[in-house]
Amino acid sequence: MLSNKETNGSSWREAINRLEGAYSDQTLRSYRSDFAIFDSWCIANNLCSLPASPSALAAFIAAQAPELAANTLRRRLAGIRKVHRLFHLQNPAEDEDVQIAMRRALRSRTRRPRQALGLTKELRDQLAAACSTDLAGLRDRALIVVGYDTMCRRSELAALRVEDLTSLDDGSMLALIRRAKNDPFGDGRDGLVSVVSAEALKAWLEAANISDGWLFRRVNSGRVGAEALHPHSIGRILKQRALAGGLPAEIVSRISGHSMRVGAAQDMVANGADILPIMRSGGWKSINVVARYVQNVELTRLAGWRR
Repeated sequence: MLSNKETNGSSWREAINRLEGAYSDQTLRSYRSDFAIFDSWCIANNLCSLPASPSALAAFIAAQAPELAANTLRRRLAGIRKVHRLFHLQNPAEDEDVQIAMRRALRSRTRRPRQALGLTKELRDQLAAACSTDLAGLRDRALIVVGYDTMCRRSELAALRVEDLTSLDDGSMLALIRRAKNDPFGDGRDGLVSVVSAEALKAWLEAANISDGWLFRRVNSGRVGAEALHPHSIGRILKQRALAGGLPAEIVSRISGHSMRVGAAQDMVANGADILPIMRSGGWKSINVVARYVQNVELTRLAGWRR
């Protein structure tokens, strides 16, 4: 059995490091963060985290449940499970008491997640129009329209490179989305960039003097950096442009890095697209996720049909 002193050192961190290259950076960050939280909680309560007893894990879930969303609680449990497997230890999450603790925690809250506001065409155009003509503004306008067209997740948008673009004869482009959180082995998918969006993208690349490498980069004091935008900064950019465009604060608060993706799916439904083409365009594997994004549009169409 490992002591808390050992788990507080490099032992479990070194074990997670063995996963480098097999999992995404985001997944590894989550494993490290979630097990560190569990380890600290165990130390504070004079309990052992490796191997954790089912009773300790059940108590941890009960302590965390009032403060965490359901998905975060599931993620914490997944991180604890993974570390135990890395040490070839019995998985305490399989114990019936832990399963009961999780069911109790999940039943204590509603499962309906808070959905990002869909950046539909009308809102997209408002944000794009609010972008200035300096380097940051040109980048942000291109980011907004390309993100909408390709239905990229924020991490996918940040990972795009000039080499991923293919110009088409009509002036539009194909953008290769090489990897996604539900595409860990890089099968990839193509996103179509419209002629108008391609022009916005070319204007940014020309002004920024970018001919290869990362497509969307940091701009500091009028200078373009060499590094890609961090995915988390995309939501902040959208909120800033929404404020500049005069959108109400309650609207701005609901905008996130996924808003372009959600809004494009909603517009496709409003224009009569079936669910399967939407799933292919956005790289969704679960019909339930897409259905939740577009359900309000479907209800509006149904209400109109009933009139």
